[in-house]
Amino acid sequence: MTRVNSLIVLDNRDNIAIALQELQIGMVIEQGDIASVLEVKTVIPRGHKIALIEIAKDDPIIKYGERMGHAYRAIERGTHVHTHNVIGDRVSTEPEPAE
Repeated sequence: MTRVNSLIVLDNRDNIAIALQELQIGMVIEQGDIASVLEVKTVIPRGHKIALIEIAKDDPIIKYGERMGHAYRAIERGTHVHTHNVIGDRVSTEPEPAE
């Protein structure tokens, strides 16, 4: 039996992964490059990011082993990481969205 990964983790320091397919709520992902079983809590479109750990408000979002932005609200493990909860570091002149 061939096992196909659902996620790609770009660097072992990353706290997010990229969905290789649309991920549905309740899916359970178990693959070697993820520390423990990950349950999907929100729909994640293909190509979008999912939180591998709990990320607190203002904590960095790490992709390619580098900080790409920060969470402007807490992000639960297994949920969608996107513009609704992340501010990119290059967008320093724009105000943070209202909560």
